[in-house]
Amino acid sequence: TLFDSLKIPEDHVFPIDTSLPPAESAAAYEKQIRGHFTSTCNFDLILLGLGDNSHTASLFPHTTVLHEKKALVKEIFVKEVNMYRITFTAPLINLAHAVAFLVYGESKAEAVHHILKDSLNIDLYPAQLIRPEKAELIWFLDKAAAAKIRKN
Repeated sequence: TLFDSLKIPEDHVFPIDTSLPPAESAAAYEKQIRGHFTSTCNFDLILLGLGDNSHTASLFPHTTVLHEKKALVKEIFVKEVNMYRITFTAPLINLAHAVAFLVYGESKAEAVHHILKDSLNIDLYPAQLIRPEKAELIWFLDKAAAAKIRKN
């Protein structure tokens, strides 16, 4: 529904096949993405949210996927939500031409502060992994989410 009004070509939309077991689903999704791009998998834009525990995509604190270097898509069992999730890995996200976080609400203010102001600790603050070298990283925050980083 979101993409219909944007007139994005169908071959530019990549739904995840969740009817497969998690590992197969992640592998199939990665294959689909790699098949679309002729060389490097550079999405034009990756839009991310942020959890109050500093997770983004399904990169949750203290999970093995945080240290993934080769796979672009990975399955991960997240104890916190008691389910498997399929996620882009940080290496794939960081290849995008632009990455944007859309964050709102006072429940996210602490996480935003940790990610932007604290020392690097990806196991505790996974969104710190999102650091594209050749792309623009944009944060869209409402006043409540930005409350702990704003200057008075």
